[in-house]
Amino acid sequence: MSELGKERIMKRIPVVIFGAGGVGAALLRQIVDGRNRVAARNQYRFEVAAVTDSRSCLFAAEGLDDAALLAAVERKRQGLAVAEGKRPSEIEIIDRARQAGWEKGIVVDVTAVDGMEPVLDHALAAGYGVALANKKALAGPWQTAQKYFNHSRVRHESTVGGGQPVIATLRYLLDVNDPVYEIEGQMSGTLGFICGQMDGGIPFSHAVREAKELGYTEPDPREDLSGKDVMRKALILARMAGWPLEEADIEVESLYSPELADLSVPEFMDAAAGLDETMRLRVATAQTEGMVLRYVAEVADGRGVVGLKPVPAGSALSSLKYISFRTGRYDDEPLLIGGKGAGVEMTAAGVLGDMIDLAREEL
Repeated sequence: MSELGKERIMKRIPVVIFGAGGVGAALLRQIVDGRNRVAARNQYRFEVAAVTDSRSCLFAAEGLDDAALLAAVERKRQGLAVAEGKRPSEIEIIDRARQAGWEKGIVVDVTAVDGMEPVLDHALAAGYGVALANKKALAGPWQTAQKYFNHSRVRHESTVGGGQPVIATLRYLLDVNDPVYEIEGQMSGTLGFICGQMDGGIPFSHAVREAKELGYTEPDPREDLSGKDVMRKALILARMAGWPLEEADIEVESLYSPELADLSVPEFMDAAAGLDETMRLRVATAQTEGMVLRYVAEVADGRGVVGLKPVPAGSALSSLKYISFRTGRYDDEPLLIGGKGAGVEMTAAGVLGDMIDLAREEL
């Protein structure tokens, strides 16, 4: 065979995908739609051996064909499980892929569940790469999370910033020995939307309801309003920068009062009106100073703060979902990454990029 022929041999890379919800379904579509481009640029093909949701597992030892992947997406759109029958455990699914002859591959976690650490550890011990959109393992106690940072076969671009190249940029800064002093950002598109609505005089409770109706919030908006998701993102960036913070090291402002925590979702949506006047006054105070309120995370060595902060009205910081890095070389003017970073398509694209990076560099 000629050297050119050898170069054009297609490498088949097995993939096990945990999670077939919004991000998982978007990832499956992007894998199918991008096959020709990935093949042309990299000479490999992702063979999805397994797709799971919380109820079932769709598995094919030789890899699921595109029709099966798109059928799984359609089943999820209809509210159905991806397959019939009993679902094996995550570790059993990885072992089935290995028993099928896939010695090295990629495990993707696009769930939002806790307790995936043993699964990730099993995949890494087996020589697989790991691509994460799920933040939980990286934001858990440092004692268990630290092994995933700087691991050559772990990628997690979509854990912060969705499709924005936030993680890649921070890796670059660390690689070129540019010391990171401070990281700041609006890290929630949902809370950015709510703050933007309040700028125009819309009551807080109405803005929350609108965000929920548009599908911007979690089914329970308190998941967003608590600030915990932003805190996890800030914690991941801090740890990457070399600050091994714990959750308790970051001060988090919740946008609802403790007495609303145990209400049902409908009860909470009604009770949120009681927060309108307090929020109106905070917005008005900021506006008298030429500012607008934005939900901002700030982290540095040994400290972190997440909550509402006045920023100059009309500035890029008031209108973008952004993250900035103040470093040794970007001290007087921080390095700023901004733009659209939210939504399942952007998040899925970040995961696909991680898969391509793992395939190119590690597998």
